[in-house]
Amino acid sequence: MVMSFHYDLIHFGWSGVQLFFVLSGFLITRILWKEKFKEESLFSRFKRFWIRRSLRIFPLYYGFLLFLGITFLAFHFPFYYRTFIPWLATYTINYTRLMPGWLVNPLFTHLWSLSIEEQFYLIFPFFILLCPPRAIRIVMPVMILLGPCFRYLLGVFYLQRAPEMQVAGDAVYWNTLSHLDAFCMGGLIPVFTLEKKVSKPSVLLGVAFSIALVAGLVNFLMLGPSDGHSYLTDLGYNHAEMRDYQHVWCYTLLNLFFASFILMLISEQARHQFPWIRRLLESNWMVSVGKVSYGMYIFHWAIMVYVVERIFPVHGGRLRMLFFIPYVLVVYLFSRLSFRYFESYFIKLKDRA
Repeated sequence: MVMSFHYDLIHFGWSGVQLFFVLSGFLITRILWKEKFKEESLFSRFKRFWIRRSLRIFPLYYGFLLFLGITFLAFHFPFYYRTFIPWLATYTINYTRLMPGWLVNPLFTHLWSLSIEEQFYLIFPFFILLCPPRAIRIVMPVMILLGPCFRYLLGVFYLQRAPEMQVAGDAVYWNTLSHLDAFCMGGLIPVFTLEKKVSKPSVLLGVAFSIALVAGLVNFLMLGPSDGHSYLTDLGYNHAEMRDYQHVWCYTLLNLFFASFILMLISEQARHQFPWIRRLLESNWMVSVGKVSYGMYIFHWAIMVYVVERIFPVHGGRLRMLFFIPYVLVVYLFSRLSFRYFESYFIKLKDRA
């Protein structure tokens, strides 16, 4: 989804990041919720979680930054590396959007989402492992309700400081507080064991999908196309848009839809529904893509700009659409090599944690 967005093919593809946050909230909360009730010391549980996460995330991330550092020392490229490396190294690049002279770059602009993810990994274990279950079951729904309030207040704050609305919209979207409801909405599933308690998850999914679809259509009719994109490519959800208070409500609706989709997939009540979706997601090639998706996310934009578009400089029309699949294959193969000859060594160490 994100690759299709950066490729300027499907504008709605940016919401893949939103799905990523909701899915992370579900997976990490499920892991921590199981750890919470183990007969072990808190130190052991914290250590195991952070070591396993670090071995999966840090090697490729910091290896990529090291490679960029070498190219900077050798060729003085990218020239803005020295400015951003302190933020990248500390996983705080998501707070740089209002910096003077900020530039979009395909090497690490998209790593803002990994900064939010890492901040979530740092803080959320304290919340899950230290708080009583009753408090967790109260706080998480409250955080979901407060999510739109956080984004509204952040919008007011950034609009007073940003040179234009688009910059303020980016700054709101890049702020960690803007996605607490995404993480918590995914986390509600294991905390409340919704996969067992929701009797008709497909109905919930249908309601969430209908609400999101209607809201997007109304938004599109009120605001019109954004950046020349049609309704079919953005569904009325424009990236980092603030008009019509879209930054307040749209992420919540998308979070609800994605959380409902996850619930439908894992629900005991819907195990025999939508079998074609299950077959697709459990197919060997989708599982293979899933294994290397982290690398694909890190590498895809740089490969698009510095490899694909240099060899095939097509910037619009049907011909560009034809090049999308070969582009995905190139990114996949490169990421698979990274996974096999670099990442897998560290992943094996996770079993010793």
